[in-house]
Amino acid sequence: MLNLYNTLRNENTKRQRGNTPSSELERYSGTDFLSTMTPEEFESFDLFAWSKRKETEFPILSAMARDLLTVQASTVASESAFSFSDRVVSVRRTRLTPTALDMRICLKDHLDSAERIQDKTNLEDEISIEVVVHDEEVQSGTSPPVSDEEQAYDLASRKDNYDSSDD
Repeated sequence: MLNLYNTLRNENTKRQRGNTPSSELERYSGTDFLSTMTPEEFESFDLFAWSKRKETEFPILSAMARDLLTVQASTVASESAFSFSDRVVSVRRTRLTPTALDMRICLKDHLDSAERIQDKTNLEDEISIEVVVHDEEVQSGTSPPVSDEEQAYDLASRKDNYDSSDD
């Protein structure tokens, strides 16, 4: 870690310029932050806390850091979070890669928030993009295709689930 610290410090010293920076990014790039840090401080450096402290000096970069460093979360109605009724996972959804599932949940949450219906819908409800994403994953070889039998099973499961919810 000490080697990285020294390398970064040397590179930063080389980049310092004599001209006045015109943009926030140039100001940030031209600032030698490492000269004020000890190796111990560098090792325990908290980028999120640092960007929060520098928010007035670098407002745009701080906003970008906040967007990039925070954990993504989705909202869900508490009833649907703890209820197992109406949860039928389609075969197609079980074939999606973890990345596609994360994308699907975030997209569903975003679409619901745009309509202000997050408290009224389930994140498990299907969205049309799932079929497209799965088809692309099948084409790229990252996901197995859904057979005709599995599609028939999905349809029957959804119908049974729909019929039982009428009771």
